[in-house]
Amino acid sequence: ARASETRGKTMTKANGVRNVVISLQPEGPRVPLSRERKGNPLGDSRSSGSATLRFLMWVGLYYGSNSFVVLTNKQLISQMGFQFPILLTCMHMTSTIFFSYLMMDVYKVLKKEHLASAGQRRHIGLLAAMFAVSLMCGNWSFRYASVAFAQMIGASTPFFVSVLGFIFFGTVFRWQVYATLFPIVGGAMISTYGELNLTILGLFFQLAATFTRGLKTVWQGHLLQGEEKLNSPNLLRYMAMDAAAILAVLSLLFESKSFITWLRSDDEGDGNYHRWYFFLLLLFNPMSAYMANMSQFMLIQMSNPLTFQVIGNTKGLLNVFFDILFFGTQVSGLAALGYSITLTGVALYSRERRRS
Repeated sequence: ARASETRGKTMTKANGVRNVVISLQPEGPRVPLSRERKGNPLGDSRSSGSATLRFLMWVGLYYGSNSFVVLTNKQLISQMGFQFPILLTCMHMTSTIFFSYLMMDVYKVLKKEHLASAGQRRHIGLLAAMFAVSLMCGNWSFRYASVAFAQMIGASTPFFVSVLGFIFFGTVFRWQVYATLFPIVGGAMISTYGELNLTILGLFFQLAATFTRGLKTVWQGHLLQGEEKLNSPNLLRYMAMDAAAILAVLSLLFESKSFITWLRSDDEGDGNYHRWYFFLLLLFNPMSAYMANMSQFMLIQMSNPLTFQVIGNTKGLLNVFFDILFFGTQVSGLAALGYSITLTGVALYSRERRRS
């Protein structure tokens, strides 16, 4: 910009057609191309280091918030006597609505998008119902199953996505994709067989949560296409609104009487905690649910699918480790082997899906 520019024109003839090539070169000695592209090495290094630091910060937030919300769900429901999974899930959705409002309307950190049509409103309502059922069943399962077992079964989500995609929309992939489903399902079956404290209700609710999670994934790609697409924070916000309304009604129908009875009683679960600790968990648990969703959105934006798949699998392993550490859950060698097989299948599935 500082140097004056000289223009040179080269005229050539080819088949009677003139081609004009205009080259722009600054006065003075020419700078080698390699030096032009390199720029300031120190500046590039600082920029790369800053981006890496931000990425690692979001990874840490994702791990911490996800593990916190899963483990405290288990603690509240199975140990502290707060056996109201529908109400707890409704609190998660209410927290998501509140923090979405702060991020989009008050601080304007995220761009707010509006719904395009009444049809889009109905589609989001359908997705919200699936979302609510998936979260509700996942929390309900903690009354009967360990966090470790929930992670092992939840890792089989790709199986339901592939099968439901074919059933509803005729989606067909290469045979290699379907081949990866065998270790996914086989590993989940081995984990179930090796579960030391298996209960039918725990298995049922965890399978229901995984099934509806896969169903939401399939329908989300079908319903929100073209002009009806929303970015993740806005989709999460609108789904949370509908899901909170659905869960509030369900909680009133099925949990109101037992909740009033619980309030009037002195039931404190196992009793090995202070009252203030219980209320702190009820405060920070829903906040962590929003942070887990938000950090997941940021990581999807900042990384490629393979990187996020590795992060997700590591998150599951961390939850299993923390479950063993904090709750003393025993995991048999057979269950651990099955989980390893499932995670291997998930990694292969992700690779083959990208190739398809």
